[in-house]
Amino acid sequence: MHRALACVLVLGLAGCEPEPAVRSYTVAKSPSQAPAPKVAPAMPANPALESQAAAIGAPTFPATPAGWTAQDPGAMRKGSWKVAAAGGTADLAVTAFPGDVGGRMANINRWRGQLGLAPASPELYDAIAIAMVGDAQGEVVDIRSADGAKATVTVMVAKGGATWFLKLTGDTPAVEASRQALLDFAAATRLP
Repeated sequence: MHRALACVLVLGLAGCEPEPAVRSYTVAKSPSQAPAPKVAPAMPANPALESQAAAIGAPTFPATPAGWTAQDPGAMRKGSWKVAAAGGTADLAVTAFPGDVGGRMANINRWRGQLGLAPASPELYDAIAIAMVGDAQGEVVDIRSADGAKATVTVMVAKGGATWFLKLTGDTPAVEASRQALLDFAAATRLP
C-alpha cells in the first residue's frame, strides 16, 4: 500500500508543474539591420532615352513662383526647381518621355514605390483631378507615404507622342502648401 501511495504522490507531483510563462525580450537592432530607406534611389539615365527625351523639345515656363529656386535640370529633366514652403522642402522635376512610358498605372505605381508603398489597383485611381498644362489636358495624381512624412503631386499629360510629367516630391507640408502653385505653374507652361 505504501508503494501505491508513493506512486500516486510521485505522479501527482510530476503532473502539477506550473504553466510555462510567456516571456518577451527587447533586443536592439544592430546597425546592419537598419530598415531600408523609404524613398527609392533615382534611376540612372539611359543614353538612348536621354537622346529620345532631348528630341521632344523644351517647354516655355512662366515666372518662377515665390519660394522656388531654379536648379540645373541635368540630362533627363526639362526643368528643375527646389521648393521651400511650410517649413519643408520639395523637388519639382519636369520631364518628358516618348510614348506612354509603360502606361498610367505603371507610372503611378513607380511613384508609390518611391514613397515606400505597395502597387495599387487601377480602381484606386479612377477618380483623378484634371489639370491643364498649357493647352493640353492632364491628370493630377496625389500620393502620400504610409507615415505621412513624404508626398508626391504629379501632373501628367500626353502631347505630341510624348508623356510630360510635372512631379513635385518632398516633405508633405511643402508639397501640400505648393500644390496650387504647381497647378498654376502647369497651366501657364507651354509644351512644344
